[in-house]
Amino acid sequence: MGDWCADHLRGVDAWRSDGLAVSTPSDESAKMFDATLRQLVSWLDCVKLGGLEKTRNAMIAADPDSVMGQALALGMHALGTSDSVRKNPSFEIGLKKLESDAVKIGNVREQRHAKAVVYFAHGNMESACIEWEKILAEYPNDLMALKFAHDGYFFLGDSHRKRDSVARVLPKWKKTDPCYSYLHGMLAFGLEECAQYDAAEASAKLALSLQKQDCWATHAFAHVMEMEGRVNEAIKFMTSTESDWEPCYILACHNYWHTALFYIENEEYEAAVELYDTQVRVRAQSNAMLDVVDAASLLMRLEMEGVTVGTERWQALAPLAEIHFDDHTLSFNDAHISMIVSNLEDPTLYTKHNNSLRNFVTKGSGQTCQIFRDVGEDICDAVVAFNNDNYEKCFALLYPVRTEIIRIGGSHAQRDVFTQMLLHSALQTGRTKEFQNLLLERGTLKPNSPLVERLRVHQKQMLA
Repeated sequence: MGDWCADHLRGVDAWRSDGLAVSTPSDESAKMFDATLRQLVSWLDCVKLGGLEKTRNAMIAADPDSVMGQALALGMHALGTSDSVRKNPSFEIGLKKLESDAVKIGNVREQRHAKAVVYFAHGNMESACIEWEKILAEYPNDLMALKFAHDGYFFLGDSHRKRDSVARVLPKWKKTDPCYSYLHGMLAFGLEECAQYDAAEASAKLALSLQKQDCWATHAFAHVMEMEGRVNEAIKFMTSTESDWEPCYILACHNYWHTALFYIENEEYEAAVELYDTQVRVRAQSNAMLDVVDAASLLMRLEMEGVTVGTERWQALAPLAEIHFDDHTLSFNDAHISMIVSNLEDPTLYTKHNNSLRNFVTKGSGQTCQIFRDVGEDICDAVVAFNNDNYEKCFALLYPVRTEIIRIGGSHAQRDVFTQMLLHSALQTGRTKEFQNLLLERGTLKPNSPLVERLRVHQKQMLA
């Protein structure tokens, strides 16, 4: 599995020949950097190399002072959004070492990488992406800058730059370059988030024709089918290709989440619950925030469809969420943590998370904190209000900022959970005009959605 990640790894001279000189004198460190980056982009473990974590550790062990090695390792940690410099002193120490080593021994490109990672880790995502784009302007074949910028734009909710960042450099790549095919999957996701569905589907299918295990391309195609309401086709596609994308463990939970969403749209609730219990819930034990977010979002959607998921499922997520109470790396993450803590019978954890959130909003700094102040705090409060059946408050908080929710990051499909909460709140509070407007907005964004029709029927029944 992923054996190609170990083939023809580039040492110091090979990186220089590709126009991407590295300052490390260690061939082994340079090769393990290449191997780590390939596994990160492909979302899977290479068995030959012992997996992503082992490869990353070998990269650092070969040269602890390697600027690119440190930038990759710390960048992966930061963009995982599962840790924070505010609560992890060793993370901050590592960043300071990276900064120092970049100044002492790094070349200009490496110094920009170090600067970008430090920016991102301290909540300045926009500044980080600007640095990565500076690198790509001069070095369009810098895969690390491209991958990190792609993820950064995802966290910013910036669909157009997510698309354009890849589109600009793709023509400058050779088809024989390592990970070339994965650029088409990345482009597909950017195109989809810009509502260019035909182009996105074509790009995703091209990526999959070159590498059938490209789970990000699979993911992009799933997004296309969700936005276009191609539910039955999507279920068939996701289940028939499961053996291809399931080994990509970093993203597998998320692709199971997408599959469950199709079942929910189709009113196949038992199938969705089964996927939650057998896949999403189990994989969320990784405690990666992407997986925890998927679990919380899926339970919320099921409950809004009238499915009783029970307190046990929410309670099982509580210890996973608690570890991240003080992270505050993304408003998107905290909003999903709010889903968990406000569904527990004991309010202790809600109070703990709420106090930490208020403290960060009051005393924090950086772009991430500003997003919390502008929209994130209200979204978290709206989630709590919704789960406490305070639909008036939920509507009052969410309705004015509904067009700004994109600023908390994520995809259209992920943020749809907040749209559904707003629709249900409008229904429950008798806001007929607002409900119809919201239904029109969602129907425009996601035509052919069976869920829209169910909500329309629900409203007619309530008015009858």
